[in-house]
Amino acid sequence: MSSNPQVWESDKSRLRMVHIDEPGIRTVQIAGSDPKEMADAARINVESGAQIIDINMGCPAKKVNRKLAGSALLQYPDVVKSILTEVVNAVDVPVTLKIRTGWAPEHRNCEEIAQLA
Repeated sequence: MSSNPQVWESDKSRLRMVHIDEPGIRTVQIAGSDPKEMADAARINVESGAQIIDINMGCPAKKVNRKLAGSALLQYPDVVKSILTEVVNAVDVPVTLKIRTGWAPEHRNCEEIAQLA
């Protein structure tokens, strides 16, 4: 789920955000780069029944990285830390983080990012 609230306005998007009647453990993955929007997205999904929030900082897709989301965020540990802090403080469910070993083969910083988490 994108953290951008503008994409939540369609009926299809709102329907996808209802998790209460889903069987099993309900995990929602969120992506974005704005810490406040990410926290809001996490909060809204938990209010709709999500039991785990997974932050996606592992997506290598160019269209995602152009928006400074996914694995592109790994270049900015301060932003990563801010997102993690905001999201963890916004919800009372477990928060997980999906990352790659780095944002490029020659730039591997997964240990640094893991220490932030």
